[in-house]
Amino acid sequence: MLSGFLFRLIGARYLPTDQFGLVVLGISLVNIASIPCILGLNQGVVRFIASEDDRFQNSYITVSIITVLSFSIVAVAIGLIFKDTVNETIFGNSASDVLLFLFLITIPLFSLLKLITGILRGEMNSSGFVHISKIIRPGMKLLLTIVAVFIFGTSTSVALAFFSAILITVFFGLYLIWYEGWRPQVDRSADFLSLYRFSFPLLISSSIFILLSYVDKMLIGAYQSPNSVAIYEVTVTIASLLGLFRSAFGFLLYPKLSEQISSGNESIVGNMYKQTTKWILLLTTPAFVVLVFRPDFLIYIFGSEYSVSEISPVLFLLSSGLFLNAIVGPNGEALLGFGRSRAVLIYNISAVAINIVLNIILIPRFGLFGAAAASLIGYTIMNVLKSFDLYAYHQVSVISSKSILAAATIFIIGAVGIQILPEGIPLPLEVVALSTIGIGSSIIGITILWIIGGVSDEDHELVNRLVAYVS
Repeated sequence: MLSGFLFRLIGARYLPTDQFGLVVLGISLVNIASIPCILGLNQGVVRFIASEDDRFQNSYITVSIITVLSFSIVAVAIGLIFKDTVNETIFGNSASDVLLFLFLITIPLFSLLKLITGILRGEMNSSGFVHISKIIRPGMKLLLTIVAVFIFGTSTSVALAFFSAILITVFFGLYLIWYEGWRPQVDRSADFLSLYRFSFPLLISSSIFILLSYVDKMLIGAYQSPNSVAIYEVTVTIASLLGLFRSAFGFLLYPKLSEQISSGNESIVGNMYKQTTKWILLLTTPAFVVLVFRPDFLIYIFGSEYSVSEISPVLFLLSSGLFLNAIVGPNGEALLGFGRSRAVLIYNISAVAINIVLNIILIPRFGLFGAAAASLIGYTIMNVLKSFDLYAYHQVSVISSKSILAAATIFIIGAVGIQILPEGIPLPLEVVALSTIGIGSSIIGITILWIIGGVSDEDHELVNRLVAYVS
Protein backbone atom coordinates (compact mmCIF):
# COMPACT_ATOMS: atom_id res chain seq x y z
CA MET A 1 0.00 0.00 0.00
CA LEU A 2 2.85 2.35 0.87
CA SER A 3 4.73 1.63 -2.36
CA GLY A 4 1.59 2.25 -4.43
CA PHE A 5 1.08 5.51 -2.57
CA LEU A 6 4.71 6.53 -3.18
CA PHE A 7 4.48 5.52 -6.87
CA ARG A 8 1.64 7.97 -7.38
CA LEU A 9 3.21 10.58 -5.11
CA ILE A 10 6.46 10.60 -7.11
CA GLY A 11 4.59 10.66 -10.42
CA ALA A 12 2.28 13.47 -9.34
CA ARG A 13 5.00 15.56 -7.72
CA TYR A 14 7.88 15.22 -10.19
CA LEU A 15 6.23 14.60 -13.57
CA PRO A 16 4.38 17.34 -15.44
CA THR A 17 0.68 17.00 -14.68
CA ASP A 18 -0.25 16.01 -18.24
CA GLN A 19 2.53 13.37 -18.33
CA PHE A 20 1.30 11.87 -15.04
CA GLY A 21 -2.22 11.87 -16.45
CA LEU A 22 -1.03 9.84 -19.46
CA VAL A 23 0.55 7.27 -17.11
CA VAL A 24 -2.72 6.96 -15.16
CA LEU A 25 -4.69 6.50 -18.38
CA GLY A 26 -2.19 3.89 -19.63
CA ILE A 27 -2.38 1.85 -16.44
CA SER A 28 -6.18 2.10 -16.58
CA LEU A 29 -6.04 0.76 -20.15
CA VAL A 30 -3.94 -2.23 -19.02
CA ASN A 31 -6.35 -3.01 -16.18
CA ILE A 32 -9.45 -2.81 -18.37
CA ALA A 33 -7.93 -4.67 -21.34
CA SER A 34 -6.82 -7.53 -19.09
CA ILE A 35 -10.43 -8.31 -18.11
CA PRO A 36 -11.44 -10.32 -21.20
CA CYS A 37 -8.01 -11.95 -21.30
CA ILE A 38 -8.42 -13.50 -17.84
CA LEU A 39 -11.99 -14.74 -18.37
CA GLY A 40 -12.58 -14.63 -14.62
CA LEU A 41 -10.13 -17.51 -14.13
CA ASN A 42 -8.09 -15.59 -11.55
CA GLN A 43 -11.08 -15.95 -9.20
CA GLY A 44 -12.55 -19.18 -10.54
CA VAL A 45 -9.28 -21.08 -10.13
CA VAL A 46 -9.21 -20.08 -6.43
CA ARG A 47 -12.36 -22.06 -5.70
CA PHE A 48 -11.36 -25.08 -7.77
CA ILE A 49 -7.86 -25.34 -6.33
CA ALA A 50 -9.11 -24.86 -2.76
CA SER A 51 -11.98 -27.37 -2.93
CA GLU A 52 -11.19 -29.94 -5.66
CA ASP A 53 -9.14 -33.14 -5.67
CA ASP A 54 -5.38 -32.45 -5.50
CA ARG A 55 -4.70 -34.61 -8.56
CA PHE A 56 -6.52 -32.11 -10.79
CA GLN A 57 -4.76 -28.97 -9.53
CA ASN A 58 -1.94 -29.08 -12.10
CA SER A 59 -4.45 -29.47 -14.91
CA TYR A 60 -6.60 -26.55 -13.79
CA ILE A 61 -3.51 -24.35 -13.48
CA THR A 62 -2.11 -25.39 -16.87
CA VAL A 63 -5.36 -24.88 -18.77
CA SER A 64 -5.90 -21.51 -17.08
CA ILE A 65 -2.43 -20.28 -18.07
CA ILE A 66 -2.87 -21.39 -21.69
CA THR A 67 -6.27 -19.72 -21.88
CA VAL A 68 -5.09 -16.40 -20.45
CA LEU A 69 -2.01 -16.20 -22.68
CA SER A 70 -4.02 -17.04 -25.80
CA PHE A 71 -6.62 -14.33 -25.21
CA SER A 72 -3.93 -11.82 -24.21
CA ILE A 73 -2.06 -12.24 -27.49
CA VAL A 74 -5.29 -11.61 -29.40
CA ALA A 75 -5.93 -8.45 -27.31
CA VAL A 76 -2.45 -7.07 -28.09
CA ALA A 77 -2.91 -7.77 -31.80
CA ILE A 78 -6.24 -5.91 -31.82
CA GLY A 79 -4.69 -2.98 -29.95
CA LEU A 80 -1.83 -2.71 -32.44
CA ILE A 81 -4.15 -2.89 -35.44
CA PHE A 82 -6.39 -0.13 -34.05
CA LYS A 83 -3.67 1.85 -32.25
CA ASP A 84 -4.73 5.18 -33.78
CA THR A 85 -8.30 4.72 -32.55
CA VAL A 86 -7.06 3.70 -29.08
CA ASN A 87 -4.80 6.76 -28.94
CA GLU A 88 -7.57 9.12 -29.94
CA THR A 89 -10.27 7.60 -27.73
CA ILE A 90 -8.27 7.12 -24.52
CA PHE A 91 -5.28 9.46 -24.71
CA GLY A 92 -6.74 12.24 -26.84
CA ASN A 93 -3.91 11.70 -29.36
CA SER A 94 -1.42 12.76 -26.68
CA ALA A 95 0.39 9.39 -26.43
CA SER A 96 3.42 8.57 -28.53
CA ASP A 97 3.57 5.29 -30.47
CA VAL A 98 6.26 4.01 -28.10
CA LEU A 99 4.16 4.82 -25.01
CA LEU A 100 1.12 3.09 -26.47
CA PHE A 101 3.17 0.04 -27.52
CA LEU A 102 4.66 -0.36 -24.04
CA PHE A 103 1.25 -0.37 -22.38
CA LEU A 104 -0.16 -2.80 -24.95
CA ILE A 105 2.60 -5.39 -24.53
CA THR A 106 2.14 -5.15 -20.75
CA ILE A 107 -1.38 -6.60 -21.07
CA PRO A 108 -0.39 -10.32 -21.40
CA LEU A 109 2.07 -10.06 -18.50
CA PHE A 110 -0.43 -8.22 -16.31
CA SER A 111 -3.15 -10.78 -17.10
CA LEU A 112 -0.83 -13.69 -16.32
CA LEU A 113 0.24 -12.04 -13.07
CA LYS A 114 -3.37 -11.71 -11.92
CA LEU A 115 -3.92 -15.38 -12.69
CA ILE A 116 -0.79 -16.34 -10.74
CA THR A 117 -2.00 -14.43 -7.67
CA GLY A 118 -5.32 -16.30 -7.96
CA ILE A 119 -3.45 -19.62 -8.06
CA LEU A 120 -1.51 -18.70 -4.92
CA ARG A 121 -4.75 -17.70 -3.19
CA GLY A 122 -6.30 -21.04 -4.09
CA GLU A 123 -3.29 -22.82 -2.61
CA MET A 124 -3.61 -20.51 0.42
CA ASN A 125 0.07 -19.73 -0.03
CA SER A 126 -0.07 -16.40 1.77
CA SER A 127 3.72 -16.15 1.88
CA GLY A 128 4.06 -16.51 -1.89
CA PHE A 129 1.10 -14.20 -2.51
CA VAL A 130 2.62 -11.53 -0.30
CA HIS A 131 6.03 -11.88 -1.95
CA ILE A 132 4.83 -11.28 -5.51
CA SER A 133 1.73 -9.16 -4.96
CA LYS A 134 2.74 -7.07 -1.95
CA ILE A 135 6.54 -6.90 -2.11
CA ILE A 136 8.14 -7.69 -5.47
CA ARG A 137 5.63 -6.13 -7.87
CA PRO A 138 5.05 -2.88 -5.95
CA GLY A 139 8.68 -2.74 -4.86
CA MET A 140 10.06 -3.15 -8.38
CA LYS A 141 7.47 -0.75 -9.77
CA LEU A 142 8.44 1.89 -7.22
CA LEU A 143 12.20 1.39 -7.64
CA LEU A 144 12.12 1.46 -11.44
CA THR A 145 9.73 4.41 -11.45
CA ILE A 146 12.11 6.42 -9.27
CA VAL A 147 14.86 5.77 -11.82
CA ALA A 148 12.54 6.63 -14.72
CA VAL A 149 11.26 9.87 -13.18
CA PHE A 150 14.50 11.30 -11.89
CA ILE A 151 16.69 10.32 -14.86
CA PHE A 152 14.31 10.65 -17.83
CA GLY A 153 11.23 12.40 -16.44
CA THR A 154 8.77 11.27 -19.12
CA SER A 155 5.60 9.20 -19.24
CA THR A 156 7.30 6.79 -21.67
CA SER A 157 10.08 6.01 -19.19
CA VAL A 158 7.51 5.34 -16.47
CA ALA A 159 5.58 3.04 -18.85
CA LEU A 160 8.82 1.09 -19.46
CA ALA A 161 9.36 0.87 -15.69
CA PHE A 162 5.82 -0.45 -15.25
CA PHE A 163 6.32 -3.08 -17.97
CA SER A 164 9.68 -4.20 -16.52
CA ALA A 165 8.26 -4.51 -12.98
CA ILE A 166 5.40 -6.72 -14.17
CA LEU A 167 7.78 -8.86 -16.26
CA ILE A 168 10.13 -9.50 -13.31
CA THR A 169 7.20 -10.32 -11.02
CA VAL A 170 5.67 -12.79 -13.49
CA PHE A 171 8.93 -14.74 -13.71
CA PHE A 172 9.12 -14.93 -9.93
CA GLY A 173 5.45 -15.91 -9.68
CA LEU A 174 5.91 -18.76 -12.15
CA TYR A 175 8.86 -19.94 -10.10
CA LEU A 176 6.71 -19.94 -6.94
CA ILE A 177 3.91 -22.06 -8.37
CA TRP A 178 6.54 -24.39 -9.87
CA TYR A 179 8.17 -24.66 -6.44
CA GLU A 180 4.74 -25.46 -4.94
CA GLY A 181 4.55 -28.51 -7.21
CA TRP A 182 2.88 -27.34 -10.42
CA ARG A 183 3.97 -29.18 -13.54
CA PRO A 184 2.36 -28.52 -16.95
CA GLN A 185 -0.16 -31.26 -17.64
CA VAL A 186 -3.74 -31.69 -18.79
CA ASP A 187 -5.76 -34.52 -17.23
CA ARG A 188 -8.80 -34.92 -19.48
CA SER A 189 -10.86 -36.34 -16.61
CA ALA A 190 -10.75 -32.95 -14.85
CA ASP A 191 -13.99 -30.96 -15.08
CA PHE A 192 -12.71 -28.02 -17.14
CA LEU A 193 -16.21 -27.16 -18.31
CA SER A 194 -17.29 -26.49 -14.73
CA LEU A 195 -14.22 -24.29 -14.23
CA TYR A 196 -15.20 -22.18 -17.25
CA ARG A 197 -18.88 -22.14 -16.30
CA PHE A 198 -18.04 -20.88 -12.82
CA SER A 199 -15.41 -18.43 -14.06
CA PHE A 200 -17.23 -16.91 -17.02
CA PRO A 201 -19.76 -14.93 -14.95
CA LEU A 202 -16.73 -13.70 -13.01
CA LEU A 203 -15.32 -12.35 -16.28
CA ILE A 204 -18.25 -9.98 -16.51
CA SER A 205 -18.32 -9.51 -12.74
CA SER A 206 -14.61 -8.63 -12.61
CA SER A 207 -14.93 -6.36 -15.61
CA ILE A 208 -17.79 -4.58 -13.95
CA PHE A 209 -15.86 -4.14 -10.70
CA ILE A 210 -12.74 -2.90 -12.49
CA LEU A 211 -14.89 -0.54 -14.53
CA LEU A 212 -16.22 0.80 -11.24
CA SER A 213 -12.59 1.55 -10.28
CA TYR A 214 -11.35 2.94 -13.60
CA VAL A 215 -14.25 4.16 -15.73
CA ASP A 216 -14.41 7.50 -13.92
CA LYS A 217 -10.76 8.23 -14.83
CA MET A 218 -11.36 7.30 -18.45
CA LEU A 219 -14.46 9.51 -18.65
CA ILE A 220 -12.66 12.39 -16.93
CA GLY A 221 -9.97 12.07 -19.60
CA ALA A 222 -12.64 12.06 -22.31
CA TYR A 223 -14.66 15.00 -20.98
CA GLN A 224 -11.85 17.09 -19.50
CA SER A 225 -8.06 16.57 -19.78
CA PRO A 226 -5.07 14.50 -18.58
CA ASN A 227 -4.51 17.25 -15.99
CA SER A 228 -7.90 16.54 -14.41
CA VAL A 229 -7.13 12.83 -14.49
CA ALA A 230 -3.93 13.50 -12.54
CA ILE A 231 -5.79 15.50 -9.87
CA TYR A 232 -8.44 12.79 -9.53
CA GLU A 233 -5.76 10.10 -9.29
CA VAL A 234 -4.18 11.94 -6.35
CA THR A 235 -7.57 11.98 -4.64
CA VAL A 236 -8.14 8.27 -5.32
CA THR A 237 -4.64 7.46 -4.05
CA ILE A 238 -5.31 9.11 -0.70
CA ALA A 239 -8.78 7.57 -0.32
CA SER A 240 -7.47 4.10 -1.23
CA LEU A 241 -5.54 3.99 2.03
CA LEU A 242 -8.84 2.94 3.59
CA GLY A 243 -8.66 -0.42 1.79
CA LEU A 244 -5.53 -1.63 3.59
CA PHE A 245 -7.15 -3.84 6.22
CA ARG A 246 -9.93 -5.09 3.93
CA SER A 247 -7.27 -6.35 1.54
CA ALA A 248 -5.27 -7.99 4.32
CA PHE A 249 -8.23 -9.86 5.83
CA GLY A 250 -9.88 -10.61 2.49
CA PHE A 251 -6.95 -12.57 1.05
CA LEU A 252 -7.65 -15.80 2.96
CA LEU A 253 -11.37 -15.37 3.61
CA TYR A 254 -12.55 -16.46 0.14
CA PRO A 255 -10.54 -19.73 -0.14
CA LYS A 256 -11.13 -20.42 3.56
CA LEU A 257 -14.88 -20.07 3.13
CA SER A 258 -14.76 -22.31 0.04
CA GLU A 259 -12.85 -24.91 2.04
CA GLN A 260 -15.29 -24.84 4.97
CA ILE A 261 -18.40 -24.91 2.78
CA SER A 262 -17.10 -27.82 0.69
CA SER A 263 -16.37 -29.66 3.97
CA GLY A 264 -19.94 -29.18 5.21
CA ASN A 265 -19.00 -26.62 7.89
CA GLU A 266 -21.29 -23.87 6.61
CA SER A 267 -22.55 -23.11 10.12
CA ILE A 268 -19.28 -21.43 11.14
CA VAL A 269 -19.16 -19.13 8.10
CA GLY A 270 -21.32 -16.40 9.66
CA ASN A 271 -19.15 -16.07 12.73
CA MET A 272 -15.98 -16.16 10.63
CA TYR A 273 -17.26 -13.35 8.42
CA LYS A 274 -18.50 -11.21 11.30
CA GLN A 275 -15.17 -11.65 13.05
CA THR A 276 -13.43 -10.37 9.93
CA THR A 277 -15.60 -7.29 9.42
CA LYS A 278 -15.34 -6.34 13.09
CA TRP A 279 -11.58 -5.83 12.92
CA ILE A 280 -11.68 -4.23 9.47
CA LEU A 281 -14.17 -1.67 10.84
CA LEU A 282 -12.24 -0.92 14.03
CA LEU A 283 -8.88 -0.59 12.27
CA THR A 284 -10.18 1.48 9.34
CA THR A 285 -12.29 4.04 11.25
CA PRO A 286 -9.35 6.15 12.59
CA ALA A 287 -7.99 6.66 9.06
CA PHE A 288 -11.47 7.62 7.82
CA VAL A 289 -11.74 10.27 10.53
CA VAL A 290 -8.45 11.82 9.39
CA LEU A 291 -9.49 11.89 5.73
CA VAL A 292 -12.81 13.53 6.60
CA PHE A 293 -11.55 16.20 9.02
CA ARG A 294 -7.82 16.75 8.37
CA PRO A 295 -6.50 15.47 5.02
CA ASP A 296 -4.47 18.63 4.32
CA PHE A 297 -1.03 17.19 5.07
CA LEU A 298 -1.64 14.24 2.72
CA ILE A 299 -2.62 16.60 -0.10
CA TYR A 300 0.34 18.94 0.52
CA ILE A 301 2.92 16.23 -0.04
CA PHE A 302 1.79 15.74 -3.65
CA GLY A 303 2.93 19.24 -4.53
CA SER A 304 1.65 22.76 -4.98
CA GLU A 305 -0.23 21.87 -8.20
CA TYR A 306 -2.83 20.04 -6.10
CA SER A 307 -5.15 22.33 -4.16
CA VAL A 308 -6.60 21.37 -0.77
CA SER A 309 -9.77 23.34 -1.46
CA GLU A 310 -10.28 21.52 -4.77
CA ILE A 311 -9.44 18.02 -3.56
CA SER A 312 -11.02 17.97 -0.05
CA PRO A 313 -14.71 17.78 -1.09
CA VAL A 314 -13.92 15.18 -3.75
CA LEU A 315 -11.88 13.24 -1.20
CA PHE A 316 -14.76 13.26 1.28
CA LEU A 317 -17.11 11.58 -1.20
CA LEU A 318 -14.55 9.03 -2.40
CA SER A 319 -13.49 8.22 1.16
CA SER A 320 -17.10 7.63 2.19
CA GLY A 321 -17.58 5.15 -0.65
CA LEU A 322 -14.33 3.30 -0.01
CA PHE A 323 -14.95 3.29 3.76
CA LEU A 324 -18.29 1.57 3.20
CA ASN A 325 -16.61 -0.84 0.77
CA ALA A 326 -14.00 -1.65 3.42
CA ILE A 327 -16.14 -2.09 6.51
CA VAL A 328 -18.72 -4.45 5.01
CA GLY A 329 -15.79 -6.73 4.30
CA PRO A 330 -15.13 -8.93 1.29
CA ASN A 331 -18.83 -9.63 0.73
CA GLY A 332 -18.31 -10.47 -2.94
CA GLU A 333 -15.65 -13.03 -2.07
CA ALA A 334 -17.96 -14.52 0.54
CA LEU A 335 -20.72 -14.94 -2.05
CA LEU A 336 -18.23 -16.63 -4.36
CA GLY A 337 -17.39 -19.00 -1.54
CA PHE A 338 -21.06 -20.01 -1.56
CA GLY A 339 -20.81 -20.52 -5.32
CA ARG A 340 -23.03 -17.52 -6.16
CA SER A 341 -20.94 -16.10 -8.99
CA ARG A 342 -24.03 -15.17 -11.02
CA ALA A 343 -25.48 -13.18 -8.12
CA VAL A 344 -22.20 -11.25 -7.81
CA LEU A 345 -22.39 -10.59 -11.54
CA ILE A 346 -25.90 -9.15 -11.31
CA TYR A 347 -25.02 -6.91 -8.36
CA ASN A 348 -21.86 -5.61 -10.00
CA ILE A 349 -23.63 -4.92 -13.29
CA SER A 350 -26.36 -2.98 -11.48
CA ALA A 351 -23.85 -0.86 -9.59
CA VAL A 352 -21.61 -0.09 -12.55
CA ALA A 353 -24.46 0.63 -14.95
CA ILE A 354 -25.70 3.29 -12.54
CA ASN A 355 -22.13 4.51 -11.99
CA ILE A 356 -21.44 4.96 -15.70
CA VAL A 357 -24.74 6.76 -16.32
CA LEU A 358 -24.08 9.09 -13.38
CA ASN A 359 -20.53 9.77 -14.58
CA ILE A 360 -21.79 10.73 -18.03
CA ILE A 361 -24.39 13.04 -16.46
CA LEU A 362 -22.35 14.51 -13.60
CA ILE A 363 -18.78 14.91 -14.92
CA PRO A 364 -19.61 17.48 -17.64
CA ARG A 365 -21.60 19.51 -15.10
CA PHE A 366 -19.70 19.07 -11.81
CA GLY A 367 -16.28 17.80 -12.90
CA LEU A 368 -14.32 15.77 -10.37
CA PHE A 369 -16.98 16.24 -7.68
CA GLY A 370 -19.51 14.60 -10.01
CA ALA A 371 -17.17 11.66 -10.66
CA ALA A 372 -16.68 11.15 -6.92
CA ALA A 373 -20.43 11.31 -6.28
CA ALA A 374 -21.02 8.69 -8.97
CA SER A 375 -18.41 6.40 -7.38
CA LEU A 376 -19.95 6.82 -3.92
CA ILE A 377 -23.39 5.86 -5.20
CA GLY A 378 -21.97 2.93 -7.18
CA TYR A 379 -20.06 1.50 -4.22
CA THR A 380 -23.08 1.96 -1.95
CA ILE A 381 -25.49 0.14 -4.26
CA MET A 382 -23.07 -2.72 -4.87
CA ASN A 383 -22.35 -3.32 -1.19
CA VAL A 384 -25.96 -3.00 -0.05
CA LEU A 385 -27.04 -5.64 -2.57
CA LYS A 386 -24.25 -8.09 -1.70
CA SER A 387 -24.62 -7.66 2.05
CA PHE A 388 -28.39 -8.12 1.84
CA ASP A 389 -27.87 -11.32 -0.17
CA LEU A 390 -25.49 -12.71 2.47
CA TYR A 391 -28.04 -12.07 5.20
CA ALA A 392 -31.19 -13.11 3.31
CA TYR A 393 -29.90 -16.33 1.72
CA HIS A 394 -27.07 -17.43 4.02
CA GLN A 395 -27.93 -15.79 7.38
CA VAL A 396 -24.55 -14.04 7.46
CA SER A 397 -24.69 -10.72 9.31
CA VAL A 398 -22.16 -8.27 7.94
CA ILE A 399 -21.47 -6.19 11.05
CA SER A 400 -22.61 -6.59 14.64
CA SER A 401 -24.26 -3.73 16.56
CA LYS A 402 -21.51 -3.90 19.18
CA SER A 403 -18.86 -3.34 16.55
CA ILE A 404 -20.80 -0.36 15.17
CA LEU A 405 -21.00 1.16 18.67
CA ALA A 406 -17.26 0.76 19.19
CA ALA A 407 -16.53 2.29 15.77
CA ALA A 408 -18.87 5.22 16.49
CA THR A 409 -16.93 5.83 19.71
CA ILE A 410 -13.65 5.86 17.77
CA PHE A 411 -15.12 8.26 15.20
CA ILE A 412 -16.50 10.74 17.75
CA ILE A 413 -13.39 10.81 19.91
CA GLY A 414 -11.14 11.09 16.86
CA ALA A 415 -13.23 13.91 15.38
CA VAL A 416 -13.19 15.88 18.63
CA GLY A 417 -9.44 15.40 18.99
CA ILE A 418 -8.80 16.62 15.45
CA GLN A 419 -11.06 19.63 15.87
CA ILE A 420 -9.14 20.89 18.90
CA LEU A 421 -5.81 20.36 17.14
CA PRO A 422 -4.44 23.82 16.23
CA GLU A 423 -3.95 24.83 12.60
CA GLY A 424 -0.58 25.61 11.08
CA ILE A 425 1.55 23.26 13.16
CA PRO A 426 4.69 21.77 11.53
CA LEU A 427 4.05 18.75 9.31
CA PRO A 428 6.02 16.20 11.41
CA LEU A 429 4.23 17.32 14.57
CA GLU A 430 0.86 17.12 12.82
CA VAL A 431 1.53 13.54 11.70
CA VAL A 432 2.52 12.56 15.24
CA ALA A 433 -0.55 14.29 16.71
CA LEU A 434 -2.96 12.65 14.26
CA SER A 435 -1.37 9.24 14.84
CA THR A 436 -1.70 9.70 18.60
CA ILE A 437 -5.36 10.68 18.25
CA GLY A 438 -6.01 7.65 16.03
CA ILE A 439 -4.30 5.19 18.36
CA GLY A 440 -5.89 6.71 21.46
CA SER A 441 -9.40 6.66 20.04
CA SER A 442 -8.90 3.06 18.88
CA ILE A 443 -7.83 1.95 22.34
CA ILE A 444 -10.89 3.58 23.87
CA GLY A 445 -13.19 2.06 21.23
CA ILE A 446 -11.79 -1.45 21.69
CA THR A 447 -12.12 -1.02 25.47
CA ILE A 448 -15.78 -0.13 25.01
CA LEU A 449 -16.17 -3.23 22.82
CA TRP A 450 -14.64 -5.39 25.56
CA ILE A 451 -16.90 -3.87 28.25
CA ILE A 452 -20.09 -4.56 26.27
CA GLY A 453 -19.02 -8.14 25.51
CA GLY A 454 -17.97 -7.70 21.89
CA VAL A 455 -14.54 -9.32 22.35
CA SER A 456 -14.90 -13.05 21.68
CA ASP A 457 -12.86 -16.07 22.66
CA GLU A 458 -11.43 -16.07 19.15
CA ASP A 459 -10.19 -12.51 19.71
CA HIS A 460 -8.44 -13.54 22.94
CA GLU A 461 -6.84 -16.46 21.13
CA LEU A 462 -5.71 -14.18 18.30
CA VAL A 463 -4.14 -11.69 20.71
CA ASN A 464 -2.35 -14.48 22.60
CA ARG A 465 -0.95 -15.85 19.33
CA LEU A 466 0.21 -12.40 18.25
CA VAL A 467 1.91 -11.77 21.59
CA ALA A 468 3.60 -15.17 21.46
CA TYR A 469 4.71 -14.54 17.85
CA VAL A 470 6.14 -11.09 18.65
CA SER A 471 7.88 -12.29 21.82
